[in-house]
Amino acid sequence: MPSRIRLSTLKFLVILFPLVAGIFLTISGVAKLNEANIIPVKQWTTPYGFLVFSSTQLQNVESHIWMENINIKEDTTLCNIPFSFKLTNASSEEQILGFQLPCTVELKNPFEPEKSGFVINGTKGNDLVAVEVSDQRTVFVEDEKISIVYAKFVALQDIVDYSGNLHCTSKGFTSKQGFSTYNLVFLISKSKPSAHQTIFDYFPNAYTYYGKELNLLVGVTVPQGCEVRRTQPYPSGEHVLKDSTTRLVWYNLPEFETMEFPHAASESLTVSMEYLAESELRNRLLFDSGLYMGLGVGLLFSGIHELLKVASETKSHVQPSSNI
Repeated sequence: MPSRIRLSTLKFLVILFPLVAGIFLTISGVAKLNEANIIPVKQWTTPYGFLVFSSTQLQNVESHIWMENINIKEDTTLCNIPFSFKLTNASSEEQILGFQLPCTVELKNPFEPEKSGFVINGTKGNDLVAVEVSDQRTVFVEDEKISIVYAKFVALQDIVDYSGNLHCTSKGFTSKQGFSTYNLVFLISKSKPSAHQTIFDYFPNAYTYYGKELNLLVGVTVPQGCEVRRTQPYPSGEHVLKDSTTRLVWYNLPEFETMEFPHAASESLTVSMEYLAESELRNRLLFDSGLYMGLGVGLLFSGIHELLKVASETKSHVQPSSNI
């Protein structure tokens, strides 16, 4: 009797183990397959792209946008925005210089706090003369996810040429498109209606600069550990910085020129990148998924085969009953 019990227990384990192990491994494989696939997040876009505005008409307006220290996972970017312009016949009243940015903005530089916000200088001969910035603010337009950033200052007497910088932290340029792929999208205004009404609510007589009225350069520093897969439009140049960091630049492009539509319109500058660490993780998940599912399905079939075998043996040992 004990030997029969041990034999029955052994048969039970021979059936149970591959079934349980097969189910566990198959479920683990499916879970890893699901983990390796992600539904892309649609990036918010707006027709209200980047432009410059002022309270007094300016000449020779120029601006660069350097997007640096990009954290694609946290969707944060440090923006360094150098600018220059000529201001003639300026009154003694307070002047306004501002930017419309297609993102949320904080007037801070976490890497160099002393460089946060606006810095404006006037050029007198070969010297730079500091201009006092009396106020600087950012207004977030919730419906369009854009920011109106401006500074107030008083023009210097007998000085026409001005330059400066805006250092800020932005959020809203990057979005996850796949398990390891991300898009960085920067929008550039192309038509007069692209200046959001909020600018004129604050400054009714504001002048706006975009397209041919704005000498614009955009630079994107590729984050460490990322590789560029696609750009639209194609960059004008590529700079190699320290630590083999790459910076892509766009300037003097037809895409930046004015297109006077009767409605707001912006040009989309897109950089598609792959985060290599996540790409390696996805490949490992896919490999593990295939391995686990292959082993799991094999064990399931083995368990089912043993179950059918035992059932067949049990049936053959059952003697048919007869009526006497």
